[in-house]
Amino acid sequence: MSGKVNTSSLRCVFCNSQSHTTSACNSNMKGRRRILTDIGNNFMLDDTLPDFKSFTINELRFIASIYEDFQKIPNKHDMRKRRSRYFSEEYDVEYLYSPIPTTLTKARIIRELVNRWTLYANVRVNKNHNKPDDVDCPICIDCMSTYIWNPVKLNWSSVVSKQPLPDALFPGNIRTPCGHEFCGGCWALHLNANSKVEYHEQRFREEPTGRMILSCPMCRHKLYYIK
Repeated sequence: MSGKVNTSSLRCVFCNSQSHTTSACNSNMKGRRRILTDIGNNFMLDDTLPDFKSFTINELRFIASIYEDFQKIPNKHDMRKRRSRYFSEEYDVEYLYSPIPTTLTKARIIRELVNRWTLYANVRVNKNHNKPDDVDCPICIDCMSTYIWNPVKLNWSSVVSKQPLPDALFPGNIRTPCGHEFCGGCWALHLNANSKVEYHEQRFREEPTGRMILSCPMCRHKLYYIK
């Protein structure tokens, strides 16, 4: 019986070093660690698939390990909720969350990376091509809200970009029943300058109804409120 120890199993699968384990690898991967990390973090959301055949087996293993960390970012529960929008089968979600074994051959690792990139097609379309337009106040033209990509829920989330003054009459943006939006400051100015008391019609004496009347500055739609 041979007394030799098989040291090949103790080598780091990323850099072939015997001085550390794979999980503790801090090699610069021949100066390509940052590039490989960027690919592992971003290739799923890139419209163009990287040429994985041009990478070495160790580099592909490293990219696969970064992909595994990337795929922990989206919430699995949210991905399941959005399955009908993004994925054909629930199995697709489970597959995307499964790691790519480092023991696979180069061809198999490439196939696994390509399969996952292909499954992510609808997510890429939503992120890269379906961003909603920013909402500007039609009076002051300042941006009231913008949209940022939510990598956890895999959707575009609205974020208020114009902060109101501490003593603002309206602390947030205003959306009228006719569907137009204004920042709180402009709406307060319009309200103070243009609102009028509503009176009963077809009476000998004018009596207030208890409501105020105002026209939308965009479409002149009549708006009512209690002062």
